[in-house]
Amino acid sequence: MSRKEDILLSQIRQCTDKYGMIAEGDRVLCAVSGGKDSLALAYGLKRLSGFYPVKFTVSSVTVDMGLNADFSAVSEFMKENGIPYETVKTDIGEAVKDLEKPCSLCARLRRAALCSYAAEHGFTKLALGHTEDDAAETALMNLLYGGRLYTLEPTTTYDNKALTLIRPLITTNERLIIALSKELGLPIVKNPCGRESDSARDEVRNIIKQTDKTCRGTAHRIAAAYSNGGKQ
Repeated sequence: MSRKEDILLSQIRQCTDKYGMIAEGDRVLCAVSGGKDSLALAYGLKRLSGFYPVKFTVSSVTVDMGLNADFSAVSEFMKENGIPYETVKTDIGEAVKDLEKPCSLCARLRRAALCSYAAEHGFTKLALGHTEDDAAETALMNLLYGGRLYTLEPTTTYDNKALTLIRPLITTNERLIIALSKELGLPIVKNPCGRESDSARDEVRNIIKQTDKTCRGTAHRIAAAYSNGGKQ
């Protein structure tokens, strides 16, 4: 195991311990978009399941939006690492194609598809690959555009209590994942929609990036400031 892998597993374990994300007998479904974060999360959770104090299983799923993306390399990667993998065919791409700003609705539809799949197949946890950077960006977006002090939650239990959403990378900085993705050769799939750019998120991402040049660790401090009480 490389030093970067060791750090990733350590951070995932610390996060799951801190927020009580995984319990004995959990069936964890990792949502895999094809991006580096979700691929690293699936890989990390599978490795963690081999030595974590409580027993849990890891599977993965991709919501195919019907845009002719090729996930064959992702499927092969999951097979090589012993992670059960499925794709769920949808027409989400068609449903949002004429919207001026489709990202928000697209995200909700994909989340609904993931939750439905998880419920139908008896999974108890749905793991998403949001990182510390995502939490910082969401916090700043809500503050600047909505006047709210909210960000992504480490865990969210749905009303029926049967499924809990977890974010085991919420305390992991994206720089580590970028470095690890190159080291592992993660089979990253480029988003085929061509409209994934969110102007508000892009703006706050640039604010954080610029601030980080003279104030290293900006994303970490923003995310940490919300960690005791932030909500989505």
